[in-house]
Amino acid sequence: MVSQFFSTRELSELCAVGETTVKRWANMGLIKYHKTIGGHRKFKLDDVLDFIEKNHIRVSPEQMERLQAQKRNAEAIDLNTEILLVRGDVSALAEKLTEYLLAFKKNEVEALLSKAIERIPSFAVIFDNMIAPAMHRIGNLWCEKKLSISDEHIITNIIVTAILRTKVRFEASLQETKEQNLSALNLLYTNTQGKAQGNATGEVQPKNPLVIVATCPESEFHEVPLLGVSLVCESLGFQVRYVGAAVPFKDLELAVEEHKPEMLCMSITNARLHAPVYRRYEQFRKFLAKHYVKFIIGGQFIGETKSHPLQADFRARSCSDLERYIRENYEIAPSLTQVNQKSMN
Repeated sequence: MVSQFFSTRELSELCAVGETTVKRWANMGLIKYHKTIGGHRKFKLDDVLDFIEKNHIRVSPEQMERLQAQKRNAEAIDLNTEILLVRGDVSALAEKLTEYLLAFKKNEVEALLSKAIERIPSFAVIFDNMIAPAMHRIGNLWCEKKLSISDEHIITNIIVTAILRTKVRFEASLQETKEQNLSALNLLYTNTQGKAQGNATGEVQPKNPLVIVATCPESEFHEVPLLGVSLVCESLGFQVRYVGAAVPFKDLELAVEEHKPEMLCMSITNARLHAPVYRRYEQFRKFLAKHYVKFIIGGQFIGETKSHPLQADFRARSCSDLERYIRENYEIAPSLTQVNQKSMN
């Protein structure tokens, strides 16, 4: 994501010209700028977009979409919300997110999530302390019959769409960071048992990032928690194969054989599993063990029953639980999360 202000260097990179050219544009009055106390030029996003349009500057469609999205997000967030973001007050932000969802404010929801990711250095914190409380409140209103089924579906679609768009932008930003910082990002992380190997020239050869399959089992349609899992894992360096919700076990087995993941993360929110489903679940768990795939389950209820407690290699009660498990069992590059956050600014 981009900042509301560009430096001379950032604008030169955007327009694919030298910094001297940008300074000349500014001196000629072709583009407006502001000077900091230290005398450095800063270019506002609105002025940059206006300059690009008027002068037919060639910018990639992906970059233009990100610029336009940043502009929309800036316009959608009010001053009070900006203050909450600066403070990192996730409890108040959860209430603001709930307010936007109940009012069906799609742009504001997307803007809030986008801004939160810029300010809060953890996807797990955003999902556990902003999105989960907001959706829990929505669910309670539905249970109390204060919200219709259609309204609940609309709200769910709004939050899922906002998360997916945020996910796409994050992935694009991460890809750019990988290309610009190859030596750092090629070593996303290695298994605690492995080390990167060098080549004949002495250069370090990157180890491919480990793969995670993220899914919900058959008859499970709650996708929001799974999106949180996906973003948390991506931010920690995993290559995520997002299979999605309501996937039959036989198709999950095919996905495992095809992608050969290190882990399979499954989100379960159903309070009970019927006996046939539980038996199929157990068969699948043994299938994963045979293929040396770690099985991680999570969700609101994790299919708890007195007679059929679900077994797994790890049971994550939250995205933060999952993040801790990964950090304890895999060697994460110390600056990876910070680099990912910087790539979105």
